[in-house]
Amino acid sequence: MTRVAHVIAEFSAREAMGRTVTETANRVPGEHHLITTHAIDGQDAFAGVHEIGGALETFPLGRSDALRDALDKIRPDLVHLHAGALGPFLALLPALRGHRKLLTAYAWPTLPGPGAWRRATVAEMRSSNVLRARVVVTTVLPVPLAAAALRRAGATTVLTPDPRVADRLGRRHGLNVVRFTSGAPVDPRRARFDAERPTIVFAGRAEVVRGLDTLLAAFGRVRAAVPGVRLRLLLIPRPELPRILARAGAAGDAIEVVTEPVPDLLAELAAAQVGTWPFKFDYTTSPPAMALVEAMAVGLPVVGTDVACVRAVLDHGVNGLSVPPADPPALAGALITLLRDEVTWRRYAKAGLESATQRMGWDRVAEKTEEAYVAVLHG
Repeated sequence: MTRVAHVIAEFSAREAMGRTVTETANRVPGEHHLITTHAIDGQDAFAGVHEIGGALETFPLGRSDALRDALDKIRPDLVHLHAGALGPFLALLPALRGHRKLLTAYAWPTLPGPGAWRRATVAEMRSSNVLRARVVVTTVLPVPLAAAALRRAGATTVLTPDPRVADRLGRRHGLNVVRFTSGAPVDPRRARFDAERPTIVFAGRAEVVRGLDTLLAAFGRVRAAVPGVRLRLLLIPRPELPRILARAGAAGDAIEVVTEPVPDLLAELAAAQVGTWPFKFDYTTSPPAMALVEAMAVGLPVVGTDVACVRAVLDHGVNGLSVPPADPPALAGALITLLRDEVTWRRYAKAGLESATQRMGWDRVAEKTEEAYVAVLHG
């Protein structure tokens, strides 16, 4: 049996990266172990969990001995690294020398362009994934240097859900870059059109960078065109939550805010009529925007914005509608179209479901990952 050590800075099965690791461990044959600073939840998916501590931002620098000790205990046939654009340099760590390894690079984030800075304050961007130290580093990181690091480390197979990673590293000699699109569960429940009292749903962190202020500004226009509409916000509390709640409260009982953990997100999505994720920046979250994919998987039409983490799965006019970031009138127009036009609603419900089941299912991800494991082990 193949023994695999998954190395990731911080692990939670509720986050996009952690969910991918979990689905891999559950679906790809082998004995899977986890090495991380801290495992928040989901430990049951692994044969062993090794928390080595240290700082999340600099993982695993300063923890080389702990990393080596964990690998000595596991004795893996393969080390699967899970990281961003700095993953190639993680592969060079002395503790990993001598191990067969591959990398899943989830994103190549870059700093927002000049025109995007007006979409949120510096404090709001710094409290999210948009403006972190590692983002600054990856913005100036030369692609040839990253490719050279991978070749020198012997980690020449790279999996990624991010089109930018595939574009940048896929052109480099000696690297095998495999693109996957993930996030779609298998569930029989389906959203239904409701012209009388439709619900718009958003699920995610309570952050301005995720476009909640845009959504609240757009909702007034939507309500004027569709009087019975309701907005349901399923929010993970963040420091900006009180300010967001104050704005939501101004709309009265037409907006329902849920801040407790939702036991069945797919049920919430299937009970709505439109899902929207109006993110303001390219890498508000790691590609793909997982909740958006889950919405498609239950036949819920979606409206997103033209940013990288949404573009990874949403093709405007094909499986959903896309609007410019931070544009309340455009967002309102797209939402109104889906809420009032049943023919259009059904077209995107069907197309989104087909995309999720045919291209984004976890079985497809597991298949590509298993093929990559075999290639590395026998290459």
